[in-house]
Amino acid sequence: MKKYLIVAFLFGSAFFGYGQMVLSSGSQIIVNSGSVVIANDITGSGGTITNHGEVSVLGDITNNSGVLFNSSSSDGLVTFEGSEAQIITGTSSIELYGTIDIDNSNGLALTNATTGADQSIIGTLNFTNGLITLNGFNLTIGTTDPVGADDTHYIVTNSTGAVKREVGNSDVIFHVGNSTYNPVTLNNEGTSDTYGARVEDNYPSVFSGTTNIVDRSWVISEATPGESNLTVTTQWNDSDETTPFDETNSAIGLTTDNGATVAWGVTGAAIGTDPYTRTSSGITSTGTFMVGDSYYSGIDIDLQVFLAGAYNTTNHNMDNNLNGLLTSPDPYGLSTSVSAFPTDAVDWVKIELRNKNDNTEVLYSFARLIDQSGQIIEEDGNDFKMTGVPMDSYYIAILHRNHFTVVSASTVNLASSPSLSFKGSQATAYQDGLVTTNAAMKEVETNIFALWDGDANGDGEVQYEGGNPDRISVLSAVGVSTPSNIINNTYSLNDVNMDGEVQYEGGNPDRITILSVIGVSTPSQIFYVHLP
Repeated sequence: MKKYLIVAFLFGSAFFGYGQMVLSSGSQIIVNSGSVVIANDITGSGGTITNHGEVSVLGDITNNSGVLFNSSSSDGLVTFEGSEAQIITGTSSIELYGTIDIDNSNGLALTNATTGADQSIIGTLNFTNGLITLNGFNLTIGTTDPVGADDTHYIVTNSTGAVKREVGNSDVIFHVGNSTYNPVTLNNEGTSDTYGARVEDNYPSVFSGTTNIVDRSWVISEATPGESNLTVTTQWNDSDETTPFDETNSAIGLTTDNGATVAWGVTGAAIGTDPYTRTSSGITSTGTFMVGDSYYSGIDIDLQVFLAGAYNTTNHNMDNNLNGLLTSPDPYGLSTSVSAFPTDAVDWVKIELRNKNDNTEVLYSFARLIDQSGQIIEEDGNDFKMTGVPMDSYYIAILHRNHFTVVSASTVNLASSPSLSFKGSQATAYQDGLVTTNAAMKEVETNIFALWDGDANGDGEVQYEGGNPDRISVLSAVGVSTPSNIINNTYSLNDVNMDGEVQYEGGNPDRITILSVIGVSTPSQIFYVHLP
């Protein structure tokens, strides 16, 4: 049987006993080194405890005035080891110093009521058994990392209460979770500051996705916003993931509007095999962090093609005469908009991802810009990024307003740094064996290929004469009775040479471009798009 020696100096009107300890204003208890005080409930109303020994708390602590434990001179052990759930309540912080041991399988809570106070652990928090539940109150932890925290011993952030710690240029772990243990580690290369962290058992409520996401949110706050340079590492479990979810292609996202918009970090492989961690660096603001896979963070692809109508054989690239005439949103009805066009943008193109088992079935469509080198790009000039697409293999098709569509001859695996260029080989494109007049792409220079131009009416054929000639579309645009008329500064399907003008006659007529496609000596010939 354990023997307790109780040694205490009493000042003022301090009362203590196994059943209840009450400290009124001005009272003080000093627990000497080697001594143990056992108390069921402790009520503080202005009195203090200076602890150099051990205070064993079997019940609740209520503190309504001043700090209960006396500053940093308290270097002893405070143990919460009741047989029932315990709470810290009252309107004032008790401020725990020394070592604070949680040894209660039913846990310790910062009040179960709506009234209470934020609390601080200045010393060392030690988990022997059980959890700490914050409810709506914050818990500030000092510079010493908690001991014994794991998936059954952690701080439960079940409401608005957060764990707060100072973070500088070293890893600081916030041992938080809700129904499961989901710690987050912060490292701040910017100005040292106090950060708060809590976990919610769901992804943000406004977020539109329901799959490919970890069903957790890490809400991070900062005492003094700005001057942060954070590295954030989140941890989650298999059971926290929605289905499907790809740990090998995951990323951390940050939202400040509850998931309506998310800024995703770099996609890469998570570390571990349940639990998993993912890290993102260079973060300069706080908010709600989440983890998704490449379905949301996107898949970058190096995708290249030339448009024959804009191709310049002197410069071996494409002219960007339409740059100042481009419209937003895109011309393909996909509602893709840009705020500004890159200076080397040539035009919009449409990209289709087609079923790897059926190259006639379009699964996903995107509208993006193409630059003068033939690179398909985002507004910021970076490579095309696909979102909302499962990591798989696909046939890829590229469409343009007045050029023939091209479809890849084989599938592209998006999981392995995907790239596809139609520029250097006719064999890259699907060839329709029933089309004998023309190959799938136009050879604009020796071994340089581009999409066929001249399809002014967008019917998948280039005709100069015949039943539905493209030259008539051009003539109708300028006026049948005014064939020499020129429409300047226009973004038009009939501008097949992509110079920003529609001409039937004149110095650079689109009619002649159409004729040159099918052959000056064979004006009745028809060229056809190659489609599976």
